[in-house]
Amino acid sequence: MKLIYTLLFLSLTQLASAQSRHTISIQSGVIHSFFDNTPLMNINYTSKDQGLFHGVFLGSAGLSYAYALNQKSSIAFEAYRLSQHYVKFKDNHILGDMQSRMFRTYSLNYNRNLALNQKTSFILGAGISYRNGSVTQYTVKDPLPYTHNYKESNFGVNTITGLRYNFCKNFSLYAILDLRTICYYVNHEELNEYPQFHPNYPNRFDLSLKVGLSFHF
Repeated sequence: MKLIYTLLFLSLTQLASAQSRHTISIQSGVIHSFFDNTPLMNINYTSKDQGLFHGVFLGSAGLSYAYALNQKSSIAFEAYRLSQHYVKFKDNHILGDMQSRMFRTYSLNYNRNLALNQKTSFILGAGISYRNGSVTQYTVKDPLPYTHNYKESNFGVNTITGLRYNFCKNFSLYAILDLRTICYYVNHEELNEYPQFHPNYPNRFDLSLKVGLSFHF
């Protein structure tokens, strides 16, 4: 009987240890910079019909799951979606201005967590990602509303840096900068056709500021 209790205790201990390796996070990419002339925030074109913040943020929303390899290293899978219309250019646009972006991004990252003190840690990571969706771009100057829709399909690499604050045993807050660099365009044939009609697209870079809430178990 003592042997059974001992084995049960060891099993529960191992299970608790395994459970503490998992992290689920919800996050928002409050700012995305594509290094073109699209606005970072929608300051002058807000509306009460556009949700809690009245459409101020032109960001993304997503989820991530991380598995801790040890106290300092983890592997994370992330999926997020961005769907935005740039109202700024609706009545005042030129050739190459973006009307909208709608895409989904999936990434697999390796992260390192370096403790700064008991509650705060520094995050550093890198990974690979795939993005698909579409962008719509103005092909003439206003007032003509002519646009063209391009498919978004590419593979890229991510570099990540940020901070995490553990405010209790099972929950933490984080803020990270994520630079995504496109390495291969799946739809390169479409993009190589008539490049004069999309002077600002495609752009290889997407720098985002992401904030999130994590649950550790």
